[in-house]
Amino acid sequence: MIAFFILMRNMFHVVRILFRQEEQKAVMFSVVFLLAVGMFFYHSVEKLTYLDSVYLAVMTLTTVGYGDVHPITPLGKIFSMVYVLLGIGVISAVIANFNRALKEFHQTKRKPK
Repeated sequence: MIAFFILMRNMFHVVRILFRQEEQKAVMFSVVFLLAVGMFFYHSVEKLTYLDSVYLAVMTLTTVGYGDVHPITPLGKIFSMVYVLLGIGVISAVIANFNRALKEFHQTKRKPK
C-alpha cells in the first residue's frame, strides 16, 4: 500500500511537470477536440447515445477497438479510418510528452540539493 502512495505522489509530480509544457497543453486540447468531434459525429451519424458515442470515440482514438460498438454506416466507417490515423499521431504525442516529463522528473530527483 505504501508503494502505491509513493507511485501516486511521483505521478502527481510528473503531471505537474507535464502541464508546465506549452506543447502538452496544445496536445491535450487536440485530444479533447478530437474526442468531441468523434462524439458528435458518432451521435449524429451512427445514432448512438452520447455515452456510446464517447466510448466509441475513445476506443477508436486510442486504437483499442473492442468491437462491441462499431460504426455501421459507410460514412461512419470512412470517418473512423481517418479518425484512427489522426488518433495515432495525437496519442503518440501525448505518450512522448509524458515520457519527456518522466525523464525530467527523474533527472531533478537525482540532483543533489
